[in-house]
This record gives sequence, structure tokens and C-alpha cells, in this order.
Amino acid sequence: MYYCDPCDRYFNSDNSYNQHVENSSAHRNFEPSDDGYYSSNAEPEFECSGCDSWFWSSVARENHHISQHGHRYCTPCKRMFMNENNLMQHQHSKVHQGFPMKCPFCPTQYTTASALIIHLESGRCPSGSNRERINAAIRHLDKNHVITTPLMEYSSPSFTNIATERSWNGLCYECSMCHRGFNTLQGLNGHLRSPVHDQRMYRCPGPSCGREFIVLSGLVQHVESESCGVMRFANVQKSASGGIDKMVRKMIGS
Repeated sequence: MYYCDPCDRYFNSDNSYNQHVENSSAHRNFEPSDDGYYSSNAEPEFECSGCDSWFWSSVARENHHISQHGHRYCTPCKRMFMNENNLMQHQHSKVHQGFPMKCPFCPTQYTTASALIIHLESGRCPSGSNRERINAAIRHLDKNHVITTPLMEYSSPSFTNIATERSWNGLCYECSMCHRGFNTLQGLNGHLRSPVHDQRMYRCPGPSCGREFIVLSGLVQHVESESCGVMRFANVQKSASGGIDKMVRKMIGS
């Protein structure tokens, strides 16, 4: 068996493994070393919510969640729980009994508040909502920095870093910030539009936690796990059903 550590996948043959490394976008920035493994100076972007592992793609992280944390991970909700008992309670809750979270701007429905926020952050909602607009709204609501970090400055919502053909280094399109390589200019620009290089403007309000997050959906997923006792999962969903601003106001106590 051949194992790809960045992707957490096994392959039956050397040929299938090599094809994976050659064709997978997760390996565009990798070079073979003398021991047959692949290495890079770039940093993986996707953190496991159940342990300290990091992965080069969301697919690899999802595979890891299922294979290593399946006893406490809800695949439909993409949500990690503290233990198997909490997962079982969740699976018998209203979330899995036909009570979806509806987007207030379009017909789409989601199983959790965090999934709805991911939809709004993505920019795919017809409302025009996106990550920058949500961040600006939360900064306006959270003037006392209960769930936001008091950073000196925030990037302008109107600023977009767009790469050109000048990013080609002879082998790949290289990100000037993390030096990760991409096979296409479109792939590099998708990377630049993602939140990977954004500041960590959100933090858990739990008194003994202080964990920081780049996007609101990351913070809400953390709160939904009930690991810090900030809010019960059901309360997050109930408050979010009245609007994301209502949920945020409840989190910051205003």
C-alpha cells in the first residue's frame, strides 16, 4: 500500500500513487525528495477541527474527519463533536428530523447555522452577500470586541488581490504571499480570493479558550460543538433562525 500523507489517502499500486501526485491540484507545489516522499515549503490551509492535523485540500480534511474521527463526526452537517455520545444526541435532534435552516435571501436550506453562514460567505447567494460584507457587519455589531480581535487595521472589503501572468515562475503560478504553486492562473486567483491569507478577526468568547478564526463560519462551527460552553447547539440554531445578526447579538450579549 502507498500512503499520501498530505491527502490522508492509500493507494494499491505505485502507478496509482504517482498518477495521484501528478494530477491532484493538492500537489502542484510539491517536489519529490530522495526518500520518495513529496515536500514543500508552503503551508497547508485546512485544519482538522478534531485534532492538530492540517491538510492541503478540504477533500483531504473531510476524508480524515470520516476515517479518523468518524465516531464523533457528523458527515451531513460537517460537524465535529466532543465524543460519540454527543454525536448520537445530535443525530436524534431536530437537525436530523426535517427542520432545515433556511437562507433568508434565496430558496436554499441548510442543516446548521454554520452551513448557512458558509453559503453567505461564499458569494454564491443571489443577495450579493459575501465574506467581506459579513465581516464588516460583524465589526459594526461587536464594538466591544467580544468575538472579534481588536486588530490595528482590517483589509478593505473593496480590495481584491488579482494575479496575472507575471505570477508564472517557469514551473507554476506562484502565490507571492505563501509561495504555493498552482497549475493554472485560475487556480491561483481562486486561492487569493479564499480567506487563507485573511487576518484572524474572530475569537471564541469562552473565558478559557481564546481560539481565533479567519471567518465567522469557523467561529460558529466551534460554538456549535459546545466545546467551550459559550452556547448550546440548539440555542445557536434557534437564534440564527431569526437572522445572523440576532445570533451574533446573543453571542456578544447585546
